[in-house]
Amino acid sequence: MLWLVFAILIILVLAVLLIPLLKNTSVEALPRVDYDIVVYRNQLAEIDQEIERGLLSETQAEAARAEVHRRMLAAEDADLKMSVKSMRTDNRRARFAAIVVIAAILPVGAAILYGVLGSPHLQGKPYEWRLRNDPDFVVAATADKLAELLQNSPNAAGFRRLAEMYFASRNYEQAAAADRRAIDLGAADAATWSELGEAVVMTNGGAVVPEALMAFNNALGLDARSERARFYIGLAESQIGNLKQAVAIWKDLEKTSDADAPWLPMVREHIAAFAKQGGFDPASVQPSPPSSGAMNVAITAMTNAMHVQGAAGVPTELPSAAASSGAPTSTNDDQDTMIRAMVARLADRMEKNPDDVVGWQRLAHAYNVLGDHGKARVAIDRAVRLKPADVGVLLTLAEIQKSSAVPGDDTPADFVATMRNILKLDPANVQALYFVGVAEQKGGHSEQARILWNKALAVAPADDPLAISIRNRLDVMSGKTKTH
Repeated sequence: MLWLVFAILIILVLAVLLIPLLKNTSVEALPRVDYDIVVYRNQLAEIDQEIERGLLSETQAEAARAEVHRRMLAAEDADLKMSVKSMRTDNRRARFAAIVVIAAILPVGAAILYGVLGSPHLQGKPYEWRLRNDPDFVVAATADKLAELLQNSPNAAGFRRLAEMYFASRNYEQAAAADRRAIDLGAADAATWSELGEAVVMTNGGAVVPEALMAFNNALGLDARSERARFYIGLAESQIGNLKQAVAIWKDLEKTSDADAPWLPMVREHIAAFAKQGGFDPASVQPSPPSSGAMNVAITAMTNAMHVQGAAGVPTELPSAAASSGAPTSTNDDQDTMIRAMVARLADRMEKNPDDVVGWQRLAHAYNVLGDHGKARVAIDRAVRLKPADVGVLLTLAEIQKSSAVPGDDTPADFVATMRNILKLDPANVQALYFVGVAEQKGGHSEQARILWNKALAVAPADDPLAISIRNRLDVMSGKTKTH
């Protein structure tokens, strides 16, 4: 059937090209007069002789001359038409040659081109057959039917399944929307949050935008081993220039993954590629899981970059290290709208689940990223009331207290008090050791600060930003570094 269609198309094309050439456009030549111009000249001479003899009057002679002249002109025209006819005969030969060339080259050339670029051995698949058997068509059609059913009877499991279908058919924007709806309906587990984050990343061409990073952060809050969340958080670190931190996260993921995990080859490729980009040996970087502090820095850095670029009139686009095909990135206004919508949904859900400590903690962090410190403080206070001795909750409280402080004050009183409380609960907490040490140094207790910082150095990775800051401060205290 397909070849018949191809044959008909070729015939139609040939007809369009050849019919104008086949038309006989020559004009029929006039009959050639059976005498030449010399005869007519002789006749003119004879007319003159007959006038002299008195056989013709002047009027009759003029009429005779006119007739002879007419015949002379007719003879000349006949000769000219014969020349034109000869030329047109030559044109017919050229047209015939063109017809032969076109008729031969067009189908043969088309067949050769199809053989090179097409798939002549591929089995034909009519549209109706593809609707029933092609996986992409089947998934898309099934997703549309499921979406219609969920409009009448929405449920979390259904929207999760719908998100998976949309993602499989590479409709990432719809997949993210379905995941958000599933979360609204109660599917706020680590898998759903991480799937939402991945769908948002793919929607933005591989860029881990703030909404995606917040989703991965929520996933890790529910499951610290979430492989998908850990991979993309490492990717987020690489996109803001923290290549060593990204490699550390991916090496930790590599270390804790099963030997036959399907994502391991990709993780190892990223480790090698970004270590090469950063100009360091990946073996020199110790595995390190994502830290809440590092994620907060990443989210803040991305959000600030988006607002700065948007204010300057620069298109917002984070660098992509795992982009697929060029899905379009969202604008600054789009991202801000999506983040605020997600935070609003989380706030609504928390009103229905007031005993969810992790939820209040996430909501507080989200408000803090948006710069709404008042709402952030209300949310974290709810979490503190539920779990006053939880170190993670207190760290979020400290983060909000520090963000709410006067610019330039890195040790506000309430923040330091919270850090001292954390230190009582967790004497090896690096952040608490660092900031309490800073407060002690400012209070004139340098030796106490030194003790706290040395404890922090004993447990912190060598390339931890806090460890680097501690070493610099200790060098200044010991006189190894001059301050200006």
